[in-house]
This record gives sequence, C-alpha cells and structure tokens, in this order.
Amino acid sequence: MFKLKTIPFLIFLALFSILEVEIQSQDSKPRVVVMTDGEVDDRSSMIRFLLYSNDVELLAIIETNSVYQREGHSNKDWYDKQVNAYEEVHPNLIKHDSDYPTADQIRALSYVGDEDPKHIVVNNRSPERRPGMEPQIKPDDWADTPGSDRIVEILLEEDPRQVYIQAWGGGNTAARAFYKIQTEFPDEYDRAISKAVMHNIWYQDGAGNYIETYHPKVTMLLDHYFNGTWDYGSQSFTFAFIKNEVKNNHGPLGALYPQDYVSEGDSPAFLWALKNGLRNYENPSYGGWGGRYYKVDGLANVYADVSAASYSRWIEAANRDFQTRLDWCVAEKFEDANHKPVIKMQGELDRSVKSGETVSLDASGTTDPDGHNMSFRWWQYQEAGSYKKMVSVDQPGGKKISFVAPKVDNPETIHIILEVRDRATPSLYAFQRMIITVRQ
Repeated sequence: MFKLKTIPFLIFLALFSILEVEIQSQDSKPRVVVMTDGEVDDRSSMIRFLLYSNDVELLAIIETNSVYQREGHSNKDWYDKQVNAYEEVHPNLIKHDSDYPTADQIRALSYVGDEDPKHIVVNNRSPERRPGMEPQIKPDDWADTPGSDRIVEILLEEDPRQVYIQAWGGGNTAARAFYKIQTEFPDEYDRAISKAVMHNIWYQDGAGNYIETYHPKVTMLLDHYFNGTWDYGSQSFTFAFIKNEVKNNHGPLGALYPQDYVSEGDSPAFLWALKNGLRNYENPSYGGWGGRYYKVDGLANVYADVSAASYSRWIEAANRDFQTRLDWCVAEKFEDANHKPVIKMQGELDRSVKSGETVSLDASGTTDPDGHNMSFRWWQYQEAGSYKKMVSVDQPGGKKISFVAPKVDNPETIHIILEVRDRATPSLYAFQRMIITVRQ
C-alpha cells in the first residue's frame, strides 16, 4: 500500500520568505491536514473531501485510530481505492478547475499515524468529554509515526500561515507531534505551535483535553452539533440524492460512496476550512458551512460550536455544490455541467465607518461562468457580528445595497452576507462576507 512507505523526517521542507507570505491572504487557500480513522462515515466524507481538494492547500492525509476504531483501518484498501477512483475522474475535474491536485500528489501526501489502541481513552464516551476535563493521556513515551512527523515538519516550516488540522477520528497523532516540537525544538515551539488550528469531531480519544492543557497556544475547535446535522441518520431524506446524484452515473469515485444517504459526521471539519466566500476559517465566531463557535471560558484558545442551526442553515447549499462536483466527474466539457457564480465586490471586504455614515456595497461585477441568470440576496448575519440589532438595508435583492451605519457607543461589527444563486440545475449558491466595523 502506497501510504505505508517510510517517510524521512525533514525539517523545513518548504522555505518561504515571511515577507512574501500574507497571513490569511484573500488569495491564499487554507492549509489543511486531515486525520481520519477510516470509519464508514469517514469514507463518505473522504469522497466529498477529494472533490474539494482544489479549494484547499492539502498538506497531509493521515490515517489514525479512535476510541471507536481502536486499531484504525490503514491495513484496508478503502483509501487506496478512493484515490485510484479520483485518478480516473481527474481528467474531467481539471476541465472545470485546473487546481485539482493529481492522484500522485495526493498519494505523496498520504501517511499513517497513531493506530496503537493503548493510546486511546476507552472508559469514557466521546460525547461526555468536554473542554476543561482532566487529561487522561500523555504521549511522552509514544513512538513517532510518519503521520506525527509530518505534522512536526509542517509546523516547523517558516511559512507563518495557520495550519488547519482536522481530527475526524482521534487526535493522538497530533498530540505526539506537539509534544515532539515542545521537547526537541524548544526554540521553535511557540512560533510553530501557534499556527495550529485543530478541528475536533468530538474529543474522541482523550487527546483534546491533553492538548488544551499542555499546548494551550493551539486553537482548539470542538464539534458536538455535527451530531444531528451531518452524522448517522441526520440527513435520511437524501436517499434519492445519493442513489441518483452520487452512486449512479457519476463515475467511479461517487460509486464508492459506502452509505445510502448523506451520513458524514466528519465533513464539518473540512467544510469549515473551505474558501467559499464565508471566510469562517478566519475566525471561529464567524460561522459557515462547518458551524459557528464560541470562546470557552477559562481556556485560552478553545472554542465549542453554538448550535445545530449553525450547521443546518447551510446544508442545502453544501449538498448542491457536492452534486455539481460529481457532475464534473463525468462532464467531459466545461459547458456540460454547472458552475457557481463568481462574486466580484468593489472595494475592501473589511471596512471601518463612523456612525451615521452611509455604507455602500456593490457586487455589480458578479458573473455566472455559464451565462445563467442570477438572483441576489443580501442579509445580515446577526449572530456573527457584535452589533445585535438589525440594520435597514436598501434593496436587499439588488446588485448594490446601502445602509446607514447605526449609532454605537463602542466599536461594533456588522456581518453582511451576499448570497448569489444561479438559475440552473442544480441551482448553485455563491457567498461573500463583508465585515463592517462601526465606530463613534
């Protein structure tokens, strides 16, 4: 199996000048590491993730274990089969977006991490593990793995951009990597560890409480409300969707989808890190396809999701987008499939204004790649901004809007979402978030 090769530990694999890299640049893609325990819903999520590999900077896919999959599944060929199927549809995918990596590039970034069942917590159910609980593991005497060394390698790079490490299953591989940087590279530790943003689908193996305690500069996101929105049984209305739009007549990758309806408890971890205009990977409190988060009291960098609604409001848009990418797998020409509108805003996405000033937002340069008609909808994402009252928006269904900045006593933020939808099948959504800071 290609992923079981021995990976040499290289420090500073890629050197970037800090002057040439802009943190959270609007033009850069989120840098992503996926850790998966290979459970059946992980296998469904991986099919979706591979179809979004064009929208992230993929750094690694690491097979791990969890309390539910104690010995992992790297000895099975599920992942190999999916990458092989991706290779078959890649010639069509790049006709729709040339940024799709090749299968060989994905294989070169595939690793095995910690699958030792002794390194997980067994006597505590994952839903009950919450921030602030006593750590139950310490990776001090664990062996390094190719997966943990890859995380070390990535974080030690000079590139200052954040690294979004996703724990679809257990987080022990990351825990070992953080420990190794702390003990073997103490002079680099603060710089390296501060780049890590770890997205946890539950604290499945005890690593979460260890990391938040011993590596508090890691930003930790904890998902609980994936349960009821994306996990087993949550989208049971999608049987026909999976049968007709995924498994049948959409190429070999979709045909491998292992379940009969959308059951992808791990997908929120990577949906949160997509560059889809909602910018939610910039700040846990922003909200987007992968949920919205609040700061946990008493812990420096730990966030938990706020509600099921912060996920469910985006499910239709996410699934329509997934459907289109499966169409790309079999569409041999660009014009044989749909593509979402391309929003073009005039001016900066983040603006600072004074109370009473008129704010004008203009998206008249927005186009549809397929020439379809489009509808525009501007709305205030009230929960994401610090200003909790509604503002009165002029012509919310037009290409341009304006509103008067409200009176405030202290600086307040207002999040405005532009939602553009094309008139095609499937009808696709494009989004853009603008953040307006209002001062006295």
